[in-house]
Amino acid sequence: METKKFTIVNVHNLKIDDLFALYKSTIGYADPVTEILGAMLNAVLNKFKADNYAMELQMNKATKNVLTPQLLELKADRTNRDAEIKRNITTALKGRNAEKKTAAQHLKVFFDPYWDISKKPVNTQTMLYFDMLAKYEESELLKTSASTIGISEMMDGLSESNSIFNEVYQTRLTQEASEGPSATSLRTTATNSYNQFCVALEQAVNYTPSEGLDNLFNQLDELRKTYARLIHTEEEPEPGPTPPPAE
Repeated sequence: METKKFTIVNVHNLKIDDLFALYKSTIGYADPVTEILGAMLNAVLNKFKADNYAMELQMNKATKNVLTPQLLELKADRTNRDAEIKRNITTALKGRNAEKKTAAQHLKVFFDPYWDISKKPVNTQTMLYFDMLAKYEESELLKTSASTIGISEMMDGLSESNSIFNEVYQTRLTQEASEGPSATSLRTTATNSYNQFCVALEQAVNYTPSEGLDNLFNQLDELRKTYARLIHTEEEPEPGPTPPPAE
């Protein structure tokens, strides 16, 4: 007998909006066929629905927070400043000016581990920017190189933008904490319930198979494949500029 197993999805790597969409769609497929699930599966499904709803409520509160629009603007500003710095490094690498090319090579080596910061979760981005900028400030070579290609003020601007974003972000966290657990903390509970439902459905479809259970399993597996591809796409790094060979 062939054992059916769900496609692996690293849900911990999904953004919370995508995670919620996966869970909401899963519930949408399961709800119409609750009569074929049996007592245990229905009990697990009901727990999953309750935990997902609790996460949804907190997500809605965060969206309605008066600071959210400001945070979105600050995040966009920070991302744009980062992109501008990388564009200037790339341009200098491709240019004919030997001094600027050498300076850009120093900067590219330094920036490589931080090249895709903007793809990370928001709070991770902030800490990585702090780390990157602190190391930059400690290096006379990097600061001289930045001056050579004309991005010193851009680096200062990125530092200021990151600090302002963090200040507003922490203020919003404090406000949300006073209103109850955050959506981020509740995602762990919802994820555990989702995983338990998937395991229970796997057991049911393998040991008490039926056409209805097979259909539900196949629908949910296609859904998991969709989000597995989404994670894979988001994790693929953008090709960065290749430093020219030493002359």
